[in-house]
Amino acid sequence: MLNILTILFIKIKEFKKLQDSISIGLLSGLIGTMFMDISNFLIFKAGKSETLYGYIAAALFVPPYRTKQKKNFVLGELAHFGIGSIWGIPLFYILKKTGKDHYLIKGILISMLSLGSLIGGIKSGILKKFRLTKTYYSALWNHLVYGLVSAQAMVWLADPIVFEAFNRKLKEAGRDEITH
Repeated sequence: MLNILTILFIKIKEFKKLQDSISIGLLSGLIGTMFMDISNFLIFKAGKSETLYGYIAAALFVPPYRTKQKKNFVLGELAHFGIGSIWGIPLFYILKKTGKDHYLIKGILISMLSLGSLIGGIKSGILKKFRLTKTYYSALWNHLVYGLVSAQAMVWLADPIVFEAFNRKLKEAGRDEITH
């Protein structure tokens, strides 16, 4: 999986840098969600999780006993990719407003907020409760993967000019430019 991630990010670096905040957020969130799903699938196949995110998201639309149908799983995956893409927008605005220094920590912040929304859905009864503790550990790991990959993708996809307003404010305040 690490080789796939490395190859993907090398290819991303070759693209023309993006300047539109929404596009950067959506695309990076989508990339993060893809890696989250890959991680979830591998953990599920290893028997360390009881479900896949497609099934969880399908429960937003159909009763839990119908989520195992292929058409409902596909619907759930589409919803999961959409929701993951949308979570990329607030992450990008956090990076844009506060700068891209410590971007991985900011990615972890968004991943914990998205995990909190999943747990909130479970606690409120919208989503089915996990039976096994290991599934919660898996969810924690998968959300961390999402946040870290999304934040890294944003830094690589975004044109440096997008972050210049923040860097200008730092210079005016007498601090050095932060560019890592």
